[in-house]
Amino acid sequence: MKTKKKILWVHNFSNEVGAGGVWMYNQYEYLKDEVDLYYLDNMRNPLRFVQHMFRLQKLAKSYDLVHAQYGSANGFLTSLMNCKRILSLKGSDWYVSPSSSIWHRIRVMLGGILTKFSLRRFHHIIVMSDAMKLEVLKKFPEAKIATIVDPIDFDRFRPLEKSEENEVKKVLFASVNLNNPIKRFPLAKKSFDFLHQKMPNTELITMSNIPHEEVNTFMNNVDVLILTSVYEGWPNVVKEMLACNKPFVSTKVSDLEGVAAKTNSCFTCNDTPEDLGQGLYRALNAEPEELRHLVKHFSMADSLNTIRAIYAKYL
Repeated sequence: MKTKKKILWVHNFSNEVGAGGVWMYNQYEYLKDEVDLYYLDNMRNPLRFVQHMFRLQKLAKSYDLVHAQYGSANGFLTSLMNCKRILSLKGSDWYVSPSSSIWHRIRVMLGGILTKFSLRRFHHIIVMSDAMKLEVLKKFPEAKIATIVDPIDFDRFRPLEKSEENEVKKVLFASVNLNNPIKRFPLAKKSFDFLHQKMPNTELITMSNIPHEEVNTFMNNVDVLILTSVYEGWPNVVKEMLACNKPFVSTKVSDLEGVAAKTNSCFTCNDTPEDLGQGLYRALNAEPEELRHLVKHFSMADSLNTIRAIYAKYL
């Protein structure tokens, strides 16, 4: 006889490449015997919003625990369910995103309001970094919060011998959208220009349209990552680079300052081209070191064990 599932995940991530929910679907592959999914599609349509609300209220009666995989409207609807409730904050649902579009600014503001309005109604909160945990606790000191960093595949991301021998040092800026104001490519470019004046044998490259199976080789053929984000949850690209024993230079986001302090080749810097450029110079001239151990605890097994331990408290 098939065992009834007790947990429902509520999300708004379409299962497509680049849609933003890869981390969730990867975890679901290991938990699909325990968890059902409910997809909140077309949430910008007020009619669909109301339809989802009534459907969820009815559906949630069949589960002991409902887990919202994002804040904003997704978290708000989940917070109305009459059962135990858990919320995962991912970053953009908590932090204020810069935007040149008035419409996008309004959406971000409204999403933040919905997140903060509903947060007290959750029995447990999961965040991406210890830095985010401290920020949430400042506003909601009574909240029960756990830090669970999205895992990476250590079989896929691993150190390799360079397939290209080149005297030119490669600086990687990894963002699908160079116009994303959160990632700040113009700041990365100015930082690289500062470096290039001191080290002419350097090249700034971006990672786009790289086939999935070639990403590890691509990362192993660069020398340092530059990350200039306004905020981050716990950036996957940093985890993946460290798993390949590649250093990073970044703004002071997430938990990266503490990670860099444990190394001789990684640096967190002020948001200026001079500081970031100097960080790149120091990283490229540092002795290579073993960095993979810094992220070994971000394995799928560790992540799932922590999630299951939280679930066990409410089932």
